[in-house]
Amino acid sequence: DMTDAILEASLNIRTPEPSLSFRYSPKINEKTRHLVFDNIAQGFGFPSIKHDERNTKMMIDYFNIPPDEAAHWALVLCVAPGVNKRRGTQKSRTEGGGGFCVGKPMELAMGDGFDFSLTNMQMGPKTGDPVQFNSFEDVWNAFEEQVKYAAALSFRNRDVCRRAEIRYCESPFVAMMDDVCVEEGLGAFENTKYANTWSDPCSIVDAVNSLAAIKKLVFDDKKYTMADMVKALRANWEDYDEMRQDALDAPKWGNDD
Repeated sequence: DMTDAILEASLNIRTPEPSLSFRYSPKINEKTRHLVFDNIAQGFGFPSIKHDERNTKMMIDYFNIPPDEAAHWALVLCVAPGVNKRRGTQKSRTEGGGGFCVGKPMELAMGDGFDFSLTNMQMGPKTGDPVQFNSFEDVWNAFEEQVKYAAALSFRNRDVCRRAEIRYCESPFVAMMDDVCVEEGLGAFENTKYANTWSDPCSIVDAVNSLAAIKKLVFDDKKYTMADMVKALRANWEDYDEMRQDALDAPKWGNDD
C-alpha cells in the first residue's frame, strides 16, 4: 500500500525529484506494476527497476552479506544495491571512488598493450601482436589480460583514495545515521564492517561491440584479416570507409543480433 501511495503521489505531483527506484519481484501485484509503468511513461526518468531476488542473491554470494540483512538492501545512489540498516550501512556508492574505461583495454589488446591513439607509450601488458592472432579466442584472451591489468590499477588507486577518504573526508550526518559510528566515535568512512568492492567501469558496450565486429568480419565472414583491422585502427579509419561501415553494421550488443 505504501509503494502504491508513493507511486500515485508521484503521478499527481509530476516532479522529477526525488528520484524513485523499484524493487521488482514476480510476486508484485498487477496494480503496482501498472503504477510503475505509468510513472515511466510520463517521462520522469524513474522509477529505475531492480530485480529484488537477484540483487539479494548477489549481495549474499559476492559480498558475503548475511541473508537476513541482504534481503533489506536499498540502492546507494543510482543502481547499486547496498546494506540498508542502522549498523554498518554502506556510506557511498564507491568508497574511494574509481573506475576505468573498458574500451581502452580493447584498444590496447589491438596494439600489444601500446597506446597508439593518445599517449604513444606502453600502457598495458604485452599480450601479443594482434596481426598474429589466429582465432577469436586469441583476441578475447588479449582483451581479458588488458582488463585484468586495468582493473588491478583501478583498485590499487581505490585503496589509496579510501585511506585518504577515511582520514580527511568527514561526513557527520552520514555517521550519525549509523549506530556503530555513534557508539564507537567513528567517522562515516571508518566503519568498514562490510567490504565495498563496487567499481564503475564505463564503455563496456563499446568493447563488446568491438569484439563482435572483429569476430564477424575477421573470423566468421573472413572478409578482412587482423592485419587489415590493425592498419585501419592505426589510421583511425581514414581511407578505410568501407571497413568502418562494415564494422558499424556488424551485430551489436543489446539489439537481439
